[in-house]
Amino acid sequence: MNRRILPAVCLVAASLLVLSACGSNNEEEPGRARASAGDAAVTDESREAAAGTKLSREEEEAQILVVLDQGDMPIEIGGLTFGFKRIPEGYALQAMKWQGKGDPVVSTFEEAVEKGRSGGEGFYISGDGQYSGFLYPNTQKGEQGEISFSFANDAGQEISWTKSLTLR
Repeated sequence: MNRRILPAVCLVAASLLVLSACGSNNEEEPGRARASAGDAAVTDESREAAAGTKLSREEEEAQILVVLDQGDMPIEIGGLTFGFKRIPEGYALQAMKWQGKGDPVVSTFEEAVEKGRSGGEGFYISGDGQYSGFLYPNTQKGEQGEISFSFANDAGQEISWTKSLTLR
């Protein structure tokens, strides 16, 4: 990971933590945490070897805590906001994904920051990291799918968080 991006990622994560504590309709979402190395899934044995101890399913899921808010937004399209209350040490947000009926909507951290500047549908993160969310057309309201966030460390190890939900 580019060393200039790491401070920005830390700033975004800290800002999201503060933002998540301020929401009026926030729900802490346990989701499912998954670990992988690159694109291949990491087995229990390889996690155990890498970490020195085997993580229980509960410990894995406790590594990431995401707050989703689908409360009313002052916009004419659908949207939800998200924030991170807990991210494993040494990991930074890498990508976001919505998989519903049609093609998946996937954004890297950098693409979401750019979308925060330019506006429009999809994942966004404001330049100062204070606001983050996912905007979608009204036609997607009521759609069921999964939202996921991927985090990576400097060694290329990846952990992801996934939650099934219905867009409101």
